[in-house]
Amino acid sequence: MERWIQEDKDAIRNPSDLARYIPLNEEEQDIIEKLCQFFQLKIPLYYLNLINPDVPDDPIRKMCIPSCEEFIVKKGELNDPIGDLKVDLNNQALPAITHRYSDRVLLHLTPLCGGYCRFCFRRRLVGNNEFRVTDQQLEQALFYIRGKDTIREVILTGGDPLMMSDTKLFPILKKLREIPHLWTIRIHTRMPIWNPYRITDQLVAGLKKFQPLWIVAHFNHPREVTSLTQRQLSKLIDVGIGVLNQSVLLKGINDTPEIQRELQWKLIRTRIVPYYMHHVDKAKGISHFRVSIKKGLKIFKELQGTIPGYALPKYVLDIPGGHGKVPLQYNYLSRNGDRQIYIESPLHGYHVYEDAPDEFTDPGSASAQQTSCPASE
Repeated sequence: MERWIQEDKDAIRNPSDLARYIPLNEEEQDIIEKLCQFFQLKIPLYYLNLINPDVPDDPIRKMCIPSCEEFIVKKGELNDPIGDLKVDLNNQALPAITHRYSDRVLLHLTPLCGGYCRFCFRRRLVGNNEFRVTDQQLEQALFYIRGKDTIREVILTGGDPLMMSDTKLFPILKKLREIPHLWTIRIHTRMPIWNPYRITDQLVAGLKKFQPLWIVAHFNHPREVTSLTQRQLSKLIDVGIGVLNQSVLLKGINDTPEIQRELQWKLIRTRIVPYYMHHVDKAKGISHFRVSIKKGLKIFKELQGTIPGYALPKYVLDIPGGHGKVPLQYNYLSRNGDRQIYIESPLHGYHVYEDAPDEFTDPGSASAQQTSCPASE
């Protein structure tokens, strides 16, 4: 049996097994048992060993072990916070397809994950066999993609696509690569963090055949960037497969400039490109992970100028209800009502910048005539 499969088989799935590794009293075990009726528990032993068992507020622990705060559902929280199923927006074209943007689609291959993040925005479906994709649904999805020549990219998601065996994953990639109008394939996965043994030599060799292909990992905390994950992902990078990272801004886990700075430096030292930092979605029962956008902007303002520009991910908000992502950016510019712009420097202080005239000035206007170049002599 491959090591990653054995690691998945041995993963912790109930509170009594968890209590053998993490100190839990009977009340805590009872709470976890009740929470698992709504959103199951699964922690591979590799990831469990990253937790400091003597620290109740350990950030790794918070991301994978259920908390009684998950019982709290606040106003505005949704089962489907990013609108995968939004019928009036035609987001879900087919059971296995989300088509929100014209040039790319999400292809949902499996509801299974290597572990279950307590802040998951798809907690309504992950780990739920009801959402398994049938062979017929997969063929319908591929037929849909073939018929839409505006689609340039397919993003494999779930659950986690790398929970599939190579023998199931590679034929799907082959069929996608045979579609002429597809330019790139993306695989979104947290398996390198939950269970890095999944990055086998066979997987790397197989994925290499389907380039251009991107892996988008999901590191949230610098302690997740272990020497093992670095070695495993380097195998992909060494054969030319790009690895990006998207993460979530999480209260009490990575919501300080210091933690973010350490995380981004560890990523780029591993040659992983920071891509997105998501503002946490409004899924039910995860309000205890949510920080304010104001605080998020403050963190990014403090990061600006202290790490390389390519190490700074885009801070984004997925608008609740399926309306797409927008960048959340601190505004460094202000105007005086004329062409003078005041720019706030990340190194402190304000500076005046003289802006260019309006690009769309009427060429027949007096101001345009006054600023026109003299004729050549």
